[in-house]
Amino acid sequence: MVEYLVARDGVPFRKGLAFDYVLAGDGVYVAATNDALDVRVPIADCEVRGLPLVYPTCNLKHGRLPRWIWAAIVWAAHVGYTGGREVLLAVTFDPNRGYRLTVPPQVAGPECVVYRPPTDAVLEIHSHGPHPAVFSTTDNRDELGLRLYGVVGRLGTERPEVSLRVGAYGHFLPVAWDSVFEGDRAPFRDVNFDPCREHIDGDGVPD
Repeated sequence: MVEYLVARDGVPFRKGLAFDYVLAGDGVYVAATNDALDVRVPIADCEVRGLPLVYPTCNLKHGRLPRWIWAAIVWAAHVGYTGGREVLLAVTFDPNRGYRLTVPPQVAGPECVVYRPPTDAVLEIHSHGPHPAVFSTTDNRDELGLRLYGVVGRLGTERPEVSLRVGAYGHFLPVAWDSVFEGDRAPFRDVNFDPCREHIDGDGVPD
């Protein structure tokens, strides 16, 4: 199920049925793939002399998600926010129809959502209402698949937030919104990659 590889001449070919541990010049990675994703997620940052650097990666095999899916996610999150509850949505891929957005069975409250996502989900994304778009310890415990995960927050404000990451069996790598979705995310701030406007001083440099 799992193989242990050394990147002696660049990125080695996958061998494990589930995933591989890869030792490279820039640390240790988990390398995994499925029908939708090909990822390399760092789990230990260190220098290993004599081995090449391989770098983190997250490749969407069917391309980025279309803009309409993001617009629908934002709409559903705001509907949940006005109703005082969190919402979870999932994106799957159909070879004949492309990316599809679904609402899995769920029981939601103002600060939690219990759900059963599709086994073939490419992305799971949920809302945090007025709270920051930060993954919780519960999220870290529950999000153990090989897929993209996301959270939107600070809804109802002038600068709502989004945070995305790829998960590989309990190991996570932040990914930029623009590498996952097509189009424009405004007015959402990408928590992992955009400076916080509240902490930028007059010369345009973050504090």
